Amino acid sequence: MKKSLFAILSIFLILSCRNQEKVENLSGFIPNDAAIIIQTSNLKQFQQDFNSLSFLKENSLSAKRNIQKDLSFLKYTDSLTESIVSISVPKNAKFIYTIISKQQPNFQLDSIQNKSVQNINAEGLNYQKLNLEGNEFFVSEENTPFIISSSETQLRQILKKENLLKNESFEKAYKAIAPNKTSLILNHNKLENFQQSVFPNLDLENVKNYAGWSAVDLDFTKNGVTFNGLTIQDNKKNHHKILANTGTVDIEFAKIVPENSDGFFALGFQDPETFLQNLKEFRQDSIERPEDRIILNTQEAGIILAEENSLFAIKTLITTEATDLIAGFANLEENYRDYPIYKVSQTDIFNKLFNPFFSPKATDFAAAVDQYLVFADNIPQLRDLIADYVNKNTLANEAYYKDSEKNLAQESSILIAGKTAQLKNKLAEAVSKEFSAEMKNLNLGKHKLAILQLVEEDDFAHIHGSFESQNEQNTSNNKTEEMLSVSLEAELLTEPVLVKNHLNNQMDIAVQDINNTLYLISNKGTIFWKKKLKGQILGKIQQVDLFKNGKFQLAFATPYSIEVLDRNGNTVKPFPLKFKDEITQPLSLFDYDNNRKYRFLITQNDEVFMYDKNGKSVKGFDFRKTNSEILQAPKHLRIQNKDYIIFPEKSGKLNILSRQGEHRIKVKESIDFSKNEWYEFENNFVSTNTEGKLVKVTQNGSVNIEKTDFSENHSITARPNLLVSLSENILKIKGKELSLDYGLYTEPEIFYVNDKYYISLTDLQTQKVFVFDSNAELLPGFPVYGTSEINLNNADIDQRPEFVVKGGDKEVLMYKL
Repeated sequence: MKKSLFAILSIFLILSCRNQEKVENLSGFIPNDAAIIIQTSNLKQFQQDFNSLSFLKENSLSAKRNIQKDLSFLKYTDSLTESIVSISVPKNAKFIYTIISKQQPNFQLDSIQNKSVQNINAEGLNYQKLNLEGNEFFVSEENTPFIISSSETQLRQILKKENLLKNESFEKAYKAIAPNKTSLILNHNKLENFQQSVFPNLDLENVKNYAGWSAVDLDFTKNGVTFNGLTIQDNKKNHHKILANTGTVDIEFAKIVPENSDGFFALGFQDPETFLQNLKEFRQDSIERPEDRIILNTQEAGIILAEENSLFAIKTLITTEATDLIAGFANLEENYRDYPIYKVSQTDIFNKLFNPFFSPKATDFAAAVDQYLVFADNIPQLRDLIADYVNKNTLANEAYYKDSEKNLAQESSILIAGKTAQLKNKLAEAVSKEFSAEMKNLNLGKHKLAILQLVEEDDFAHIHGSFESQNEQNTSNNKTEEMLSVSLEAELLTEPVLVKNHLNNQMDIAVQDINNTLYLISNKGTIFWKKKLKGQILGKIQQVDLFKNGKFQLAFATPYSIEVLDRNGNTVKPFPLKFKDEITQPLSLFDYDNNRKYRFLITQNDEVFMYDKNGKSVKGFDFRKTNSEILQAPKHLRIQNKDYIIFPEKSGKLNILSRQGEHRIKVKESIDFSKNEWYEFENNFVSTNTEGKLVKVTQNGSVNIEKTDFSENHSITARPNLLVSLSENILKIKGKELSLDYGLYTEPEIFYVNDKYYISLTDLQTQKVFVFDSNAELLPGFPVYGTSEINLNNADIDQRPEFVVKGGDKEVLMYKL
């Protein structure tokens, strides 16, 4: 079924035409073996519209050239208006084109040097044989109707009124087409030779067997083509009968289809009991089976088309849990992002469940994703699908899919969507070798999706579909996407951070697990090394260039040491510096003048110690002890070319020191400190107190308390010209307020990358990461899945930033903005 989707779409791409006015009597001259019938009210206009299609103009196609050659006589006619074009496809022979027109044209043959005209009179039939530049055509001499054919045999049969199309289902289809529109009619029973000739490697069984006839009216616009029509059931055993009287539904299958898939084929039914009864009658199977309950609790089923292994999915009724439906047929393997993944014990049941519509081969594993059960042949494929679903990186969330849906009815029986980028590859596989390269190199421009819908009603089904280009503003090449997922041996202890890789000028990922093992991981997911530490890393890992040679080391503190590790995870001498007393705050790392003359400062309860890169105490830094416990790691701030070391202590005293450890600013007032750090903002020192008031300390030591509407549980962060706050569910950026859903949020963070500010926070309750710009606008693609604060930087060679975040307990994720 996967390939038949592309056959349906391909037929419409190749045979598109325009403008039809239904003409009585002409249909009575159509050959009985016609596979494809085109009716147009203006054949000349059809040629112009056909040639003006953007994707045909932008590609040099053999199919187009062959059709133009086979119909080359048209360029020598003055006009052909109301006409029927019949295309017959003999086995192992050239297509036969026959045009039936109400009006005979004048042929302008004077300019043709290589031509001949022969009058033929045989068996009481009068017609002409034209040879125009090596192409033969046979033309009736009768005025009504005018008939020209590439086959002498077919013309003679038509003139003798032999082997003409007499079919009740065709008559219904023909009567349904709209006047003044181009109409395309397909004879499903005659498509086998067409498939063998055009798509020898393509399976068209489902197309051939779905109904007897299909007829659509085509509308051409500057964006592409839309089509509407119907299929007609004949007396044969058609797949159409399985969906008869089952009712239609609003198929939501695109919600589970990853955006990077090839597309999908889905069917839906409102009445599962009738569907099951029809299915059993079609299969001639009256035996009750355990799997029948699956169908009775299902409303949608379909195939997610993927480049390698397609996935099979079903959607349960609202009254049925997907996890209940899989019970008895599978065993739980794992939970991924709170969604269960099962090992299927009875794969043969699901392989045949919806045959003949589709018979998936890959049903070894299944994931229960809300109302959907999705089957695949491996767990990583299901993890990827779950990640895309959680991050809303699915087809249903794409603007181009929503645009295409506008051309459809709200409810469907069958819904098919194909991504054009992948369609090219499928066409290349389907056609003969001589045309394969042509298909691979198709330029489809802004045409991103082709979509087809069938809506069952009585003994026919409505058809709707489109193949149109998308406006640039409706697509985004910068949507946030998950780039990497790495599973560690144990649960994460720290949040992952991005660190510079001086070997490739990109960034790697550093993270520690609960066994105190530190990992260095490439931005492609390769684990370079892991090293067991003697304690937990306090705060975030920082980097230094101790030898001023452009080679970076990792620097951090554990409860009893200062560590510096090189690129390979080896300790850099004279580190580690070991201590008997416990280090109580993260490492403070200062580079006052950006000259790589580093200062390593540690906090031990109420004492601070400063060391240089040689592990020696820094002479001239005289501060040692406070009167009470130090609440936060000392921070270096530079305001108006003056250096300050700032940190609060439990007594309410705010220490603001010089480089030498002297009190550079004396703050006389006692402050009831909140958990928020101190920042530089508008040339002042800024934080908050426990009452939620904004505390500003000037460079002369005066304290200004500003009343705010912050709750007790609030947080702030700042840069010299940007203040961000979160109070309950109100996020404020540059004074602009955003009301978020209530949740359990991490503190907001500010990142400055590529001359842009990014503000992030994570709802730990719903496991959603949010990133805003400095104008308080949520970036495209957010929120995405994550369970910790993030670390954001430009991690690879392009200009789009990346960030890392904790995923599952053992999982590190990387996203690209």
